[in-house]
Amino acid sequence: MLTIYHLLRTCLWTLPLFTVIWSVSGFAITYGISQALNHTSNVFPYISKTGTEVPERGIFSLIVFVCSLSMALNSEIRFQYVRLMMTQMSLTPAEKSRWITANKLTLGLGLIASFGLVFVASFQVDTLPVPHYMGAFVTFGLGFICCWIHAAITYKLYKEERKSMLKLTFVLQVLVSITITVSFITFVISFASYRYQKKQGHGTKERELRGIFQSASTSEWVLAIATISYVLTFIPSFRKLEFDGFNVKFKQLATNSKTNVCLRLCNCCS
Repeated sequence: MLTIYHLLRTCLWTLPLFTVIWSVSGFAITYGISQALNHTSNVFPYISKTGTEVPERGIFSLIVFVCSLSMALNSEIRFQYVRLMMTQMSLTPAEKSRWITANKLTLGLGLIASFGLVFVASFQVDTLPVPHYMGAFVTFGLGFICCWIHAAITYKLYKEERKSMLKLTFVLQVLVSITITVSFITFVISFASYRYQKKQGHGTKERELRGIFQSASTSEWVLAIATISYVLTFIPSFRKLEFDGFNVKFKQLATNSKTNVCLRLCNCCS
């Protein structure tokens, strides 16, 4: 029997997959419940607005909190993968120091961005908006910076290894990073513009300000989904790793049937 422990131990590539499926399906569920119970307006809402009322509020908090933990784990494992790869690369001391620093920076930014989600989950936007918005902007603001640094590291790994998998990963990371950056800028501008015009009494989101509000809410959804989906680019590298209970290391040749099952799962997804 393929247990959850065995998946985490030898099939670390399932972690990014779980992170995306859990988060996106969770947001879809809270959105569906809030719409069915008329807890949101007819205008397409912000993600946070789908989790402000009972019962979807508890579901939303659970979804975001687990997402936070999963994103933090993805950051840690990615850090370990890059660390292991750099031990096999022929780098000058200056290059090695520079890329080790970049790798540590991605870990730090990733963990802080993940912690921002805890604020999003813990403080509802309707009751405590300030810490909620702070957590969201920490997550998204540091998140898109972290994504670009990951892409730069992947490009360096490709230049050293010249493997097509790394080239494809780099291209995907750049494309997703562009999506994240554009949607982040669009969201910040649209959100600030909507808040300012609403404060000046220029209309409501249902009528005069409907366009600018929907621009903000739609870009937020794209930003959130793209940021979470970025971890899917880690799957090829995670397939090379295993966790022995204490350390992350490169996989050895399969020696038992359970590992063979895991490898067959990996081959089916390749």
